[in-house]
Amino acid sequence: MIQQLSIFDLPVQDTPTKLRYFNPKKAQKFRDLANKMQKQIDNKLNSAIGQQRPTRRRARIAASMREEGEKLALIQGWLYAIADALDEGTLSRILSEISTKSQLYTLYDLKHPHWQDHLIVQHLTKDGWASCLLRANIGTVPRIHQAISALEELHQTPVIDPKVKQIAELERQLIGTTIPGYFPTPKPVCDQMVRLANLKPGLRVWEPSAGKGDIASAIKEAVDVNLEVCELNSNLRQLLEIKGFNVIGSDCFDVTTSYHRILMNPPFVKGSELIHIRYSYDHLLEGGQLVAIAPESIEFRQDRKYAEFREWLEDKCVINAPLPQGSFLNSDRSTGVNTRIIVLER
Repeated sequence: MIQQLSIFDLPVQDTPTKLRYFNPKKAQKFRDLANKMQKQIDNKLNSAIGQQRPTRRRARIAASMREEGEKLALIQGWLYAIADALDEGTLSRILSEISTKSQLYTLYDLKHPHWQDHLIVQHLTKDGWASCLLRANIGTVPRIHQAISALEELHQTPVIDPKVKQIAELERQLIGTTIPGYFPTPKPVCDQMVRLANLKPGLRVWEPSAGKGDIASAIKEAVDVNLEVCELNSNLRQLLEIKGFNVIGSDCFDVTTSYHRILMNPPFVKGSELIHIRYSYDHLLEGGQLVAIAPESIEFRQDRKYAEFREWLEDKCVINAPLPQGSFLNSDRSTGVNTRIIVLER
């Protein structure tokens, strides 16, 4: 006797068939939800407060908004990935009853290491997010883990290098910190210095007071040179090392090597910039160039050391031009001091 099997007697397969979960209408709904998130994501990742003059409070708020923007971008990615799977009929069963963004928000939050299994169990029966997930038939700890795994299989969380996060946090902590003579060089000024330096691959280049590496970063982005930096402040020096720069020492006045190019924003403290520029010039190779930021005061102060510096500068300087007023207002340590950019040749 041959026994006839019904399709209902067959074992349930873990992998859904294309016919079973094909749902273009729901897929379009998810795409629409994802599309509507873009403006909010852009506003978070490129917040207005992040473009304002840096302060410690503004930097903290901007960092928090960026973190929220990254979260929204991941959830948007999940929505698009679910939509694609619904179109293809390949959506995992554990995700098949998800219908709202709030359910994805909740699953994102439960990814945090804080949410250990015993804490999830304690909150499953009393918190609003539990009922939110229950409507998607995700009401137990194993199903929560299964849903998160299925989402990550559809669309992986972007991996952020821990070193990048460490650098961002250290730079944020520097905002508002008083370091004598330390005024980080804004990106437009760094780029202008690099252009004027006429860098070529393989040249030996030095930055005597590198700060947190703004000029050094601009150099590194522009051309592959043999770059060496110095920095007196130990916290800034540590940051430079984490960024991967070749820190050859702390005190630039201990350096005896000569270089093809020197780019610098020396500390402006009681005329110390004059000493830094003259010392650095002495470490140029024949035919080398030095590009430096200097305060506007080098042009008009009548102190003997300034007068002597102007006389010394005469036969060496090929460019001596004022930077636009307020060039350093958007520095991480803002200042309204007017500045000049000078180029010296040896």
